[in-house]
Amino acid sequence: MNTHTFAKMTRTAVAAAAIAVSALPLSASAGIVFQSVSDLSDTSQFTLAWCSSCSNQYRIFDQFTLSSAATITGFSVDLYSLYGYWGSGLNFSIWSLNGNLPGTQLFSQNLANADFSTTTLSSNALLASTNNVSGLTLAAGTYEVSFYNKNLAVWGYTGGGGNLYQQGNQFHTGTSAAFTLTGAESTSVPEPTALALTALALVCAAGALRRRGA
Repeated sequence: MNTHTFAKMTRTAVAAAAIAVSALPLSASAGIVFQSVSDLSDTSQFTLAWCSSCSNQYRIFDQFTLSSAATITGFSVDLYSLYGYWGSGLNFSIWSLNGNLPGTQLFSQNLANADFSTTTLSSNALLASTNNVSGLTLAAGTYEVSFYNKNLAVWGYTGGGGNLYQQGNQFHTGTSAAFTLTGAESTSVPEPTALALTALALVCAAGALRRRGA
């Protein structure tokens, strides 16, 4: 084999390998996939604790946006902690967006008090965290999240990235719930074509080396 032919085969093998590698998905490490406010422990930014639901009268929603698809495995949220407002868990749900309001419920999970670890923030506020969310994968986009129980109140936080809405009452302009969503960006299984291209690249490279050595 002459040098020109060998170089051409080598370039072909390298190009096939590059295409195959670019088609393979990248893995992502677990961590925070959305955070509504800069510091969930900063109680100086609290406004009021909003009922969600105070005996089924109201329900708190807040908007969040994912820049890429993600599997959600947990969350943290600032809650009101006095007078029996915490101690029986909560319902965590995700909703589509209909205009600027919650649309269709996409996911719902009831979590018991034992599913959470809590950190006291002040005499009437705590941070509740769980890693026990299961079966929730969302595409990139904007959604509504709700934290709900018969007796529950979610702290409002000045500013932030959300748009706090209390169903049965009103929007609370300039206010967010203080929460994070944890998990990992979703990864897909390599498609057969990507695997085939990888195998082809390796075969071509091996063949070129064998011929070069002959």
